[in-house]
Amino acid sequence: MKKSLIAFAALATIAGAASAQSSVTLYGRVDLSVGKYAGTDAKTMTNGSGSRFGVRGVEDLGGGMSAFFNIEHRFNADTGAQTNGAIPASSTSNAAPGGRFWFGRSLVGLQGSFGKISLGREYTTAFLQSQLAADPWGWDTVVSQQGSLNDKLTGGLIARVRNDSSVTYNFSAAGFSVGAQIAEATDTISNFQKRPVNFAVNYAAGPFSVGVAHERTGEVAADKANWTTLTGTFNLGMVKLGALYGDGNTAAGADHKSYMLTAVAPMGQGEFRASYGRLKDETNNITAAKGLALGYHYALSKRTTLYTDYVRNTALADNKTGYDFGIKHNF
Repeated sequence: MKKSLIAFAALATIAGAASAQSSVTLYGRVDLSVGKYAGTDAKTMTNGSGSRFGVRGVEDLGGGMSAFFNIEHRFNADTGAQTNGAIPASSTSNAAPGGRFWFGRSLVGLQGSFGKISLGREYTTAFLQSQLAADPWGWDTVVSQQGSLNDKLTGGLIARVRNDSSVTYNFSAAGFSVGAQIAEATDTISNFQKRPVNFAVNYAAGPFSVGVAHERTGEVAADKANWTTLTGTFNLGMVKLGALYGDGNTAAGADHKSYMLTAVAPMGQGEFRASYGRLKDETNNITAAKGLALGYHYALSKRTTLYTDYVRNTALADNKTGYDFGIKHNF
């Protein structure tokens, strides 16, 4: 409780100093749905895309350069509880005592004609510009959460979502976008054998886009855990088609390969989403995920969306299907 009060006091101080910045924005999302995840028969209320609130700001430094910051808290809107934010048990990192309050992002940086450089806790460039971008659900809802389906297909059960104590660089020009990141192997939370590193390169021209991304997670045992993805999209107007291919190795030395095909079509004030794919452990001849997902997300306004999704993962032993009906409001 004391830590939360301190964090909120800091938030109030930042908001009170808004006049010293070019701009400071308080933003957030509340997203809840009813349904069930694949792999379980429990019907429950779920946090469809992760409820959150955050603060971001930009200060004009002159000469085309500016400073920026972003801190973001995650919580479960059904109970008001803080999202844990501990390092996953599958990682070689130490668990964060009590979890992180600023779980989503916690960074500061500079930007200008040279690009954008940030320091702190940030998404990997491979995740943000390839794995997340390739999934029509953006790793949200029952389709992608809790190891359901699309998070496995795009991340290969290898990729990391964020890195602590990282330095991230992004640059865009003439249709190209490039991102690269390196993080500390060890800090007060993380304890990897190697420094996590990742990069992504994308090119878009008209209705067509292609990209490649690679990351080394920092986990090392029999092998260095790594994951590479190739992506592409083509917008036909009536429907946007996409594809992803992934290949990499776990720290245990298992070779994972995946593919995913997607389609997104505008329908009225909403859009229809569909995907199909498979993830296979080639070394041990195990299908880790295989199936399809369907969904329709209807925009009541620019900020409020009603949605329903269906997912089926035939690689699960039982309870192969999941579904949800939800509402999402951004502010």
